[in-house]
Amino acid sequence: VYAVFDKPVHMYRGTTMAGIIRDEARHDPSRGFVGGYEMETLSLGLPFMAAFLNPGGWGRSFTTALDHYDRMAGLWIVGEDMPREENRITLHKDEKDEHGMPIADVHFDDHANDTAMRDHAYKQGQALYAAVGATRTFPTPPYPSTHNLGTNRMSEKAADGVVNKHGQTHDIKNLFVSDGSQFTTGGAENPTLTIVSLAIRQADYIATQMSAKSI
Repeated sequence: VYAVFDKPVHMYRGTTMAGIIRDEARHDPSRGFVGGYEMETLSLGLPFMAAFLNPGGWGRSFTTALDHYDRMAGLWIVGEDMPREENRITLHKDEKDEHGMPIADVHFDDHANDTAMRDHAYKQGQALYAAVGATRTFPTPPYPSTHNLGTNRMSEKAADGVVNKHGQTHDIKNLFVSDGSQFTTGGAENPTLTIVSLAIRQADYIATQMSAKSI
């Protein structure tokens, strides 16, 4: 969500550091969806802001909006994407990279819950900026990619996922996954600290297993 004010607010100045609003980061189905989301106010430079305002945007309305960038403020919405069995990453059947290897083919469709959450977040973001004096507010399309999560999901049983609670693959004892692909869902917050916590636990487990010569 972006907003235009009648005076300069200089969003682009300073260090890019999010101001996080957690009021909606809760489970409350009465809002029309499950899970929750956060709103993150940001300090973005002009190139970054142009990309997020409208990826690939062009034309008079787009350039007019950028003319007011010194009077603009924006926020991101970080919400939980529901897992869908149809969402997947496979090897492309035809296209290959410069090494002759098949490229990744990413298939992602929104869950109905994702759309309902996003619509609610747009309204709340616009209401927030209107409350602090914005003269114009407008939602922006979701960015093509943010945090890459999933595809090697954690599970107790091999039939339900790829790795166990230590990030150890079910089928190969000495193969571990340490990134966000272990996640079954994104949650309402940024995932970095959770990834770090899982990696620390995994390192302790690997050290113990190596000492016991189990791996």
